Amino acid sequence: MGLENLGRIFDSLSRGRHISNVDGDLFESLNKAPAEYRSIFKDIGFELVASSRGFYYFDGSGGRGLSGSVNRIALFVYIFIEHSADLGEGITDAVGNGVHRLSAMPHLSSDRYRKYLKNVGVETAENLSEILRQMDNVGFVRKIDEDQFRFLPPVYRIIDACEAVIMANTIEEEVENE
Repeated sequence: MGLENLGRIFDSLSRGRHISNVDGDLFESLNKAPAEYRSIFKDIGFELVASSRGFYYFDGSGGRGLSGSVNRIALFVYIFIEHSADLGEGITDAVGNGVHRLSAMPHLSSDRYRKYLKNVGVETAENLSEILRQMDNVGFVRKIDEDQFRFLPPVYRIIDACEAVIMANTIEEEVENE
């Protein structure tokens, strides 16, 4: 079969990483033979998912040590989306708008956002920096330096979930107002 980078790919995916085009040879190897990789991983109890947005991940893997971070990552992304929408910017534009600065994020700038974040144990800029590090580890962002980062295609996995929550809340509010 000769699957290139099998060990490195499994190691990355089993740690909860999402592999996208920025991962070079790992992504290329998966793209060359997705069915073969899917079959091998299925045989050992993992489901390889190829997202239509151009990345791969193990469904349900959650990553070792990541489960406690998922809520913080989701909330980080949710606040970013909500703030962008409040500014009239579409999600695709906001996410794809190049380099972002952690120091310019709205997360700690309003009482409402600080309250949300406090509920998941995030109260300082250092806590936000840790979330960004975790997002880099799983392939949702690429850190450029300690303050700058770029969103990567796998972040849409979180964005899609956030959009579903926003839509459900909007429908619930409309029903309550009728």
